[in-house]
Amino acid sequence: AAFLGMTEEQVSKMSKGDKAAKFIKAVFHKDMDSLRAMKALSEGTDSAGGFLVPEEFRSEVYRIANDYGLARKLCTRIPMKRDVLNMPTLTTSVSVYWPGEGAAGTESNPVFGRTRLEAKTLVGLTVLSNELLEDADVDIVNMLAELFAEAMAGEEDNQLFNGTGSPFTGILVNSSVNVVTMASGQDTFAEVLAGDLRDLISQIKAVALPGAAYFMHRSVWGIVQKIQNNSNYVVALQNPMITQASAAAINPNLLPVGTVWGYPVFLSDQIVSTTAVSTKFIAFGNLKYAWFGDRGQMGLKISDSATVNGNNVFAENESAVRFTERVAIAVGLPTA
Repeated sequence: AAFLGMTEEQVSKMSKGDKAAKFIKAVFHKDMDSLRAMKALSEGTDSAGGFLVPEEFRSEVYRIANDYGLARKLCTRIPMKRDVLNMPTLTTSVSVYWPGEGAAGTESNPVFGRTRLEAKTLVGLTVLSNELLEDADVDIVNMLAELFAEAMAGEEDNQLFNGTGSPFTGILVNSSVNVVTMASGQDTFAEVLAGDLRDLISQIKAVALPGAAYFMHRSVWGIVQKIQNNSNYVVALQNPMITQASAAAINPNLLPVGTVWGYPVFLSDQIVSTTAVSTKFIAFGNLKYAWFGDRGQMGLKISDSATVNGNNVFAENESAVRFTERVAIAVGLPTA
């Protein structure tokens, strides 16, 4: 089968989905003329092998990832030109005094620290038959883009909340993040009280409260909505502490599922949902003070000679499709 190269005029008339499908085929067939034509029309493409992913395809994957991920929507996005970026932080601020007449002032110096952003590579890998790649249409390309973008966004959120240091340390694991412990005898998620949720707010400095929100699993949100006060569900009170209705979002592209004490509630399947000993299960804070380092563009490569899980794709007339991204996640200000 032959795959003809396309002129720039032909490429420019194609829809976004068609361009992505043609790109998959061009990579599969190693059709450099078509890839160069696509590269010529891709503004902002990385000069170092930028046509490995056309602008339209990468943008579509990022769009889907943004639809799914809290980390990408709410954290402060920081472009990274290198694999490591040290961000300065203020550990201790200055103090002021009233020395009185004739008395010397007291010296006060700020204490600075730093948070290290180190980009790591996230990889998605799948094997497809060559027949499928040869006949790939827009639906196949969109399916791949959506599946991998959703998976990558989910793993970014997992690291944001649960990362244990390999590769990132998340909010629920960071030892410098304040903790509210439920009272003795409250030893299941179902026994959380409205007062516990209120205590979370008091742990955050006032400067970080505008833009703060609650983050929890959907099953925990179901428990929270059933909290009672004097035998009445708090969502049914005249001035409810917990609401089910959508509220004004701290990000216009991401609507919360409700509010607690006036603060938005966002759900994530990455946060723990099952009661376990000494397990943190609700987070409250302002994700503006968590940093999302973006080191590299979405990458995609196709190999017809790779070995995946011990299987040689060449011998089996298959090809391996690999998606990659390079990101960094860090809790910049734990007290927020």
